[in-house]
Amino acid sequence: MGKFRVALGGITDAKEGPGEGVCAQMTAHDLTTASAELPSAGQIARKLVGIAVLLAVGAVVATQLPGLEEIGSQLAGADGGWIAAALILELVSTACFAIAFHGVYDRRPSPRASTSMSMAVQGMNIVLPSGGAGGLAVGAVLLDRAGVPRSFAASRTVALFLITSLVSFAAVVLAGFGVAAGALSGEASLALTLLPAAAALLLIVTVFALPRTQGPVERVPAGRLRTALASAREYLRDGVGASAELLRSGDRLVIAGAIGYFVFDVAALAAAFQAVGPAGLPIGLLVLAYTLGHGGAIVPIPGSAEGGLVGMFVLYGMSLPTATAAVLAYRALHAGVPLVLGVIGLADVRRLLRDPARAIARQPRMRLRASRPASSGQLAQGASAAA
Repeated sequence: MGKFRVALGGITDAKEGPGEGVCAQMTAHDLTTASAELPSAGQIARKLVGIAVLLAVGAVVATQLPGLEEIGSQLAGADGGWIAAALILELVSTACFAIAFHGVYDRRPSPRASTSMSMAVQGMNIVLPSGGAGGLAVGAVLLDRAGVPRSFAASRTVALFLITSLVSFAAVVLAGFGVAAGALSGEASLALTLLPAAAALLLIVTVFALPRTQGPVERVPAGRLRTALASAREYLRDGVGASAELLRSGDRLVIAGAIGYFVFDVAALAAAFQAVGPAGLPIGLLVLAYTLGHGGAIVPIPGSAEGGLVGMFVLYGMSLPTATAAVLAYRALHAGVPLVLGVIGLADVRRLLRDPARAIARQPRMRLRASRPASSGQLAQGASAAA
């Protein structure tokens, strides 16, 4: 695949007038990274075609495997009404991410810019699969180009990743303990309910406590590794601080957007199960299988997300043919909708960035503490470090 290179050298932090919060406290400095690479709209479109071909080939191959012959008939006979419902739910989930995006960045981008950037970010998550961090790093670069201060964009990019991930892990905690205690319907062993719930709870506590620890980094010998670890901890500290501030403030856009982004995507998968045959799992097990299955997306190879989801649904009690058919139908929408909207969003962002002033709202909503400046290269590093 060819590469689209966006020159970033020489761009400095945007400055706002007196009394406009953190921007007025920022010191302009040149970027240390000469450029950042972004896929073009044409490359995203080709990726969309590639995913469609991959799903089609996967469906054909799956129907030839022993025990999976019925997948073809299940997909061919899928209920059009439920597929339409899954499509609508996926679109609503995408809109909820745009709402959370606008709230996390303190309404600094204009509503149009937030919407287009969020669509571009979700499209990039498909092009650059890395558990959601790849697209957010691209979003940070776009914000930098629009004139949002790099330190602010970096900390809020990590915060967006953490808050949306927090919803997923909190859902695992509630579903796991709920099923284990009998408060939610579904039957599974404690190893499949309590263990994931406890692990998710531990991970939440660790992530929010890690930035305060000092020992592990200081014990590493001086050198590039220690510098990278210290930088990652600093970004995580800033991101966790921003996340806590947003949650304490009760920002409705952030909280409602992050929850809706998760809930409507789970509902889209449930609709896909209804479309291809028997109803899916009870809500508790559905949430566990969905969230744990999406962990496969962290591995940046074709089919990892689909394989993870199918494996988890089979583990939690679905038949292999039904799980495979439903996941293929769901993933066609889960990947296709963000990619199509990503093409539109990225094209609009490029139009807006010809006049960056149009992409930024005049007045930030909240006054926030200033944090250290960061280069665009470090923005991507900060988002990846949170993963």
